[in-house]
Amino acid sequence: MRQMKKLLLPLTAALALTACNQPATQTPTAEAENVVAPFLDTNHVARAMGGTLEWNKMEGLAYDAGSRTLYIAVTAFSGGMSDGQGDIQLAKNPCGGIMAAQLDEKLNATRLTTILAGKPSADGKTCDVGGLNSPDNLFLDKKGRLWIGEDGDDTRNTLWVYDLKTKALKRFAVVPNGAEVTGLRISEQGDLFMNVQHPEPDNAAPYHLGTVGVFIGFNANTDDFTELPYDGSPLKTFKFAAGQYQILAQSGVKGAGVIANADGTASTSTNPDANMLLSTGSDAAVLYSNWENRPGGVSRLDLKRVGGVWTAQGDPSMVDFAGVNGTWNNCNGSVTRWGTALTSEEYPTEDDAGWAKAEPAMTKHLGKKANRYDYGYITEITPRAGGQSVAKHYAMGRNSYEMALVLPDNKTVYFGDDGNMRGMYKFVADKAEDLSAGTLYVAKLAQVDDSASVTGKSWNVSWIKLGHGVDSEIGQAIRRLD
Repeated sequence: MRQMKKLLLPLTAALALTACNQPATQTPTAEAENVVAPFLDTNHVARAMGGTLEWNKMEGLAYDAGSRTLYIAVTAFSGGMSDGQGDIQLAKNPCGGIMAAQLDEKLNATRLTTILAGKPSADGKTCDVGGLNSPDNLFLDKKGRLWIGEDGDDTRNTLWVYDLKTKALKRFAVVPNGAEVTGLRISEQGDLFMNVQHPEPDNAAPYHLGTVGVFIGFNANTDDFTELPYDGSPLKTFKFAAGQYQILAQSGVKGAGVIANADGTASTSTNPDANMLLSTGSDAAVLYSNWENRPGGVSRLDLKRVGGVWTAQGDPSMVDFAGVNGTWNNCNGSVTRWGTALTSEEYPTEDDAGWAKAEPAMTKHLGKKANRYDYGYITEITPRAGGQSVAKHYAMGRNSYEMALVLPDNKTVYFGDDGNMRGMYKFVADKAEDLSAGTLYVAKLAQVDDSASVTGKSWNVSWIKLGHGVDSEIGQAIRRLD
């Protein structure tokens, strides 16, 4: 612990500035090791540098290249966003909403506006069933509609479709009791993938298990649908407006979501999260699915599309993360234009008490003493014949990352940062299609009145440089903390 303090403390603005000015190729020394502080303790350094650290549960992202608009799901306007202090001062809204960030020609977000929000009840404790209730997953289809999955009240979580042109919000599906909508992804062919995460075990089969699946007979890029009627009553099964739901994998079935420990024991996750679909040829793909537990995991399922139906080619397998000392809380994710998957790790421990509770399970998983600074990163998975390679990108910072989304320049990355009192971050890689080195930034917001925003407020955005990082150098510093 003494060595850890030497590396990361004191986390002051002065030290953070020193870190930013250190040459990226410098070999770390005892005097210069604070160069890695922005990448191992990102949230604290960002606050010390003057970033806006007030967001509450910034979740999924979607990007429209034509209008250079980044869409951001926010679970609730609460916590640091509604405490009447700081850079974000909004009325409390437990139902959350969707924000739109306008990007300039260099892909810097410059303006942030709320375009859609849920409708809280008079007592502020519930949300109108006809509107948003804690949005989480986002995906933009080719028709210009924004698909929105919820993770709020676990008796009525809904998959919505929001038409950005007409402003119409339509309900497509409602998941059963206890479940969240996760894994939202639309393939090039228009196939809608989504998961049913942690349903109640007493739901009607098969929706008593965590489920990975895809809709068939409905093209999410082109087809319209009649809205699913729903009165808010708890459901024991999965209801949807169009197509058929095809189950691809379920918790514990044929090894899906089974996370092995070094001693031969294992745990089974009921929390399938992101679906990351990578094409491997004509009507062939690899589907990576996150399993959000601690320790966490990612399953792989090889798929073939025949007659418009995706069929599993063999049983699911779990990705081996031993080379990066495991993963945890694998939450949302994305795919890159160069054919890789990005899985994220939520809720890294940022205090000793939190790590004391988390460490035994991770040590058991690894079969050796776990290091808290191995968790809280974006990990890139590259499929290979018969397997895959994995790389944790320490240069992208250590945070409660909901997901990372790479923009069309293949260099600029934006993040969802889940939790309270968090920041808005971006990363710019040194080279296109290479996330192993680059510069990390945090946003500084300035709130202004805006009648066009559904909250009456918007924000001008500026960016503060936290530092330039290289995976290999930061990885070496982490190993000195073992």
